[in-house]
Amino acid sequence: MANLPEPIAEFFRMKNAEDDEGLAQLFTDDAAVIDAGERKEMHGRAEITRWIEKSISGLHLQTEIRGWQERDGECVVDTVLTGNFKASPARFEYCIALSGDKIAKLRVEFRGSAKR
Repeated sequence: MANLPEPIAEFFRMKNAEDDEGLAQLFTDDAAVIDAGERKEMHGRAEITRWIEKSISGLHLQTEIRGWQERDGECVVDTVLTGNFKASPARFEYCIALSGDKIAKLRVEFRGSAKR
């Protein structure tokens, strides 16, 4: 995760460690999460916490970061996600905007199968 901004690196570390409570604390109080694959948008820490519990928790997800770049004020992170879900392994792109040391906006998009 070379040179990835610390809050974003921490997001992926906590996600892989299944630290739901820690994940929720990484977001600003008024953050937005857009889960394009699920066609859902969550606003505020309470809704984001419910999303983490429903869409991340218990699926034993492991995220491998393939690369990242800064684009239009956001960090765009290319990942391969494995875990207890139908499309595993799959490519996902995370677009993350920070406000200080917190995540203000996260958009996650399914980019297809990563099966070899």
